[in-house]
Amino acid sequence: MNKLMKIVGGSLAVLAVGVGVTAGAAMVLSERKMNRVLDVQVAPADFASLDANMQRGEYLFLTRGCSECHGAGGEGRLMIEDPASGFYVYTPNITRGGGGAAAMYTDTDWVALLRHGLKPARTPVFIMPSEDYAQMADDDVASLVAYIRSLPAAPERKAEIRIPLMVKALYAFDVSTDAAEKIDHTKAAPVRVPEDSHSQGAYVAKTCTGCHGEGLAGGKIPGSPPTWPAAANLTSAADGAMNRYASVEQFREMMRTGKRADGTPIAVMPFESLRLMSDAELDALFGFLKTLQPKASGSR
Repeated sequence: MNKLMKIVGGSLAVLAVGVGVTAGAAMVLSERKMNRVLDVQVAPADFASLDANMQRGEYLFLTRGCSECHGAGGEGRLMIEDPASGFYVYTPNITRGGGGAAAMYTDTDWVALLRHGLKPARTPVFIMPSEDYAQMADDDVASLVAYIRSLPAAPERKAEIRIPLMVKALYAFDVSTDAAEKIDHTKAAPVRVPEDSHSQGAYVAKTCTGCHGEGLAGGKIPGSPPTWPAAANLTSAADGAMNRYASVEQFREMMRTGKRADGTPIAVMPFESLRLMSDAELDALFGFLKTLQPKASGSR
């Protein structure tokens, strides 16, 4: 019995050491990955040459998730607090007050952030879904940034991100990725917002890719808290979520109430933003999603 106990004890000790080494490696490798400098060609930007529209900029700020993540005034807010996993995110102040993260951003810095998922030093952002904005038209980028710069300066409250070890490990070993890894940095963004309904729907749907995947087939959201459900499949697959909505009126109702056609609530979706979208954009989005060919759920 003593010999057996020694063997078991030794095995547990070896296991503990292995877990400790793996945890240590995950910490080091994830920090190294988060602080890597990417050699990405960011085109110099001059928003003064574009037709910035403050009303359009405010609309984009409210409907594309900016206010939901950073607060109605861009002051930063508590976005994730998941005691079960230890995941905690208090987002940055993006006004020009208090030395906020974006207080001194140049036009080119904003392009690097929105289109490439990169900070001014060309290191990647981790939480922000820049892949949603990578194909935002030039005039929309200029309008959005002009509106953000017009926000009253808010006192700085330091951004804070605490990421669970398991999420760091998945990131360190490339199971989950940051926005800069998902974006095609060579793909040119449109100059203007498309005018025809189908193209507008495809344009709006780009905002859904951070959660639902590039192919909009859903699946576990990379880097999200473990308690979050998988994103729904938006294609015409047999188990796709869009099958619940036979009419654009039902779809609009869901986007504005956060409830499915049967009245059950939908978790995680950014309905604070989505409910403010115009009928025209919701109609175009509905029409586009209804044209998507079926893809396996979870294949993103």
